[in-house]
Parts: sequence; structure tokens; C-alpha cells
Amino acid sequence: MSAMKRFSYYIVGLLLAGSAAACGGDDSDGGIPDLGGAINEIAKQCGLACPGKKDVDGVEIKGVLEGNTSISGVAKVDAFFASVNNFRGAADGVSAGIEAQLAAIRADFGIDAKADLKAELDAKIKANVEGSVSVEYQPAECSVDAQATVQAQARCEGEVSPGKVEVECKGSCEIEAGAELKCDASAELQCTFTGPTVDCQGECTGTCEAKLDVAAACSGTCRGMCTGNCSAYSDSGATQCAGSCDGMCKGSCEAKAEASAKCTGTCRGECKLSGPDAKCTGSAHAECKAKADAKIMCSGKCEGEFEPPMASVECQASAKAEAKLNVECTPPQIAINYKLKANLDAMAKAKFELALKTFVRVRLPALMAAIGRAKSIGAAGEDLAVAADGAVKAAVQKTLNGNVGLRAKFGLACAIGELPKVENALSLSSDRLTDNVNVGLAAAGTIGIK
Repeated sequence: MSAMKRFSYYIVGLLLAGSAAACGGDDSDGGIPDLGGAINEIAKQCGLACPGKKDVDGVEIKGVLEGNTSISGVAKVDAFFASVNNFRGAADGVSAGIEAQLAAIRADFGIDAKADLKAELDAKIKANVEGSVSVEYQPAECSVDAQATVQAQARCEGEVSPGKVEVECKGSCEIEAGAELKCDASAELQCTFTGPTVDCQGECTGTCEAKLDVAAACSGTCRGMCTGNCSAYSDSGATQCAGSCDGMCKGSCEAKAEASAKCTGTCRGECKLSGPDAKCTGSAHAECKAKADAKIMCSGKCEGEFEPPMASVECQASAKAEAKLNVECTPPQIAINYKLKANLDAMAKAKFELALKTFVRVRLPALMAAIGRAKSIGAAGEDLAVAADGAVKAAVQKTLNGNVGLRAKFGLACAIGELPKVENALSLSSDRLTDNVNVGLAAAGTIGIK
């Protein structure tokens, strides 16, 4: 036996004799001796095994493709693998919700499960509607919780409490309502009040009643004097209009606007005020909306693109992904105008109109809110795939080459082997999500919603 080989076995014997020390903590000499097969023997004695290999009990270790998130034993790195697994759960959950709404739309309109949904919906609408439908649409609003993002990052870094930390937000940031609110120079204050009735000098979603001291055109119900033809009157003398007026109205004008419209008067529903003079008092919802492409610092809920505070590469990738996976989206507001054909069978007409109203009032709001979440979740998946092959891989390799203990070094090497598999781990759920979003958007497109 050569002197070098006897020396190697001697070192291995010493490490194995003190395996408890070898398996944990940093090496006092700054690294693990490069012993080749000896390292594997030490790992075996310590009960260490990479995914695809068997542990001391003969059980094969699962990898990221099988949903294992404890790949390395290093918290920061395994938080990234946990986000990959969380993506799959979130994506599959949203896909199931979209699929349920699409199945319900098919059932409402009597469309076969194997038929092209968009083509069949187009055909149904053309067969029953005179001309085309017109739609007023206020998109779903999606936001991420800045503090939840910071907390996720803190857990990854091993911090007990990060305190109140802000994220960079490119969009709008929810703030606590109050009388003396201010936004910085790159943002505009917006207050939202919800009725039943609200004095409004902004945008109203619901019904707006404006007082007309001077005769003016009215696109809704005129209550008062109408200098023209009125469709209905409130008195026998036919002087007080209570219907549509094709001339000028003096008194009050009540107009319904299911999507936001300018209102100066009483709003039955939701009223939004914007600008430096806006006062967010009482039960108002307040937010700072960034101007143009500006970024604002946010400690509440951010609607739009965001960037968490700087942290280790692994934790920053994980925290940003988790925020996108847990995004909240409010259903959109949709109003539709159409005219049914005159020669329709009464039963068929009633069935179609019920299906169309359910489509607009129930199915589409739920569908578009789910699609809003799906887009955010899809973006998280793309970020994770890019990070696995780029920044996270580089960070893990750098740590692996540094001063770490045997257990950590072995675990990080396992992580390096699993990172190339992340994209495959994401792909099945990602492809399903993309397919469902495309079908959902095609269905919404039949009435002009994109």
C-alpha cells in the first residue's frame, strides 16, 4: 500500500471516528479534504444522500420533480425549492378554478365539452343578438402584500422580525386612510368611498344622481322638467318627467354606470376621488398611485410590479415568487348592452338570455379574477426557472466553494444537481395554466373583453 493511500485511509478513519463532528458545523481548517471516494463514505456514515440515491435504510431520496423541498438542508436554498413546489400547488389550484368556470359556461349555453368554446359562443351570440354587443369593462385589480413579502424574506434569512420594511412598487400602494394623507411627488392620492349613497365629485361605479339647476342633457332618468320628449311622467299633468328625456333636463339626472363614470352629485355605489385635494376620511380606502413609470416605496398592498428589499439571492428569488403566488385579485365590473332578435322562440330566448346574463354577471367576473391571479402565478414560475439556471445557481456554487461544514457542502452539491430539473418541475403545471388562460381569454373575447 502506498504512503499516500495509507495517509488517506488514516484521515478517513479519523473523520469517521468523529462522524458527529464531521457531519455538522464549519470545518475549522476552512474546508473538506479532497478525498474523492472518502467523502462519499463519510457522507454515507452521516446518513447523507442526494436525490436519486438511497439513504442508510435503503429508501430512495426524492428530488424536486417529486415535490421534495428538503434538498440541501440549507434553509436559504431549500426555501427556493419550496417556492418551486408552492408554484405547482398555486398554478394547479387556479387552473382547477378556471376549468370549473369554463365547464359551467359550457353547461349554461349547452356547449359540448369537446367543442371549440369560443367558436360556439360566437355562434350562439350571432344567432340570438341583433348586431353586436357592447361592453363596459373595469379590469380585475390584483395586489401583493408588501409586509407578507418582507416576512417571507425574513423567514428565509432566519430573522425573527424584519420590522416595518417597504418594497419598491410600480403601480399603486394601499395606505391607511386619514384626513391628512400625502403621497410623494411621484404619486397621486386616490380615495375610494363605498355607499349605499356617497356625495361624489369623482368617478362613480353604480348610479349617479346629479342636481341640474340649469337645464342640461341627461343620458339617464330625468326627474323634473324636460324640454323635449319624456318617456314617462310622475304626475297626471305630465309636467314632471320621470323617464328618459331626448331634450334638456332641469331638476336631477340619474344615470346608471356599472363601469366607472364621472359623477358630480350622489353616487349609489362606489366613488373615487383623485388629486392633491382628495380627502380620505371615514371608511375610505386610500392609495398612492405612481405616476407614469415611477416607483414608489410601499409598506401596504402593492398593485403592479414590485421589488422586495435586497437580501441573499436565494431568499430574494423565493420571497418575490411567494408574493406573486399569493396575489389577491378583485373581480372586474362588467356591464353589457345588447338587443335580442325579434323572431326568437320564447323558450330559446329565455334560456339564452339567462345564460348570457349569468356569463356576464357571474362566470366572467370569477374567470377574469382567476386569470389575473394566473398571470401573476405564471410570472412567478418564469422567474423561478430563470433564477434556477442563473442567479440562484451561481449563489449556491459560490457558497459551496466557501467555508462550510461537510453536511452543508454535501447538501449544496445535491442542490446543484437538482437546479437543472427545476424547469421540468414547473413545466406541467405551467403548461396547464397557460392553456386554461388562453381558453378563458378567448371566451371573454366573444363579447370584446381582452
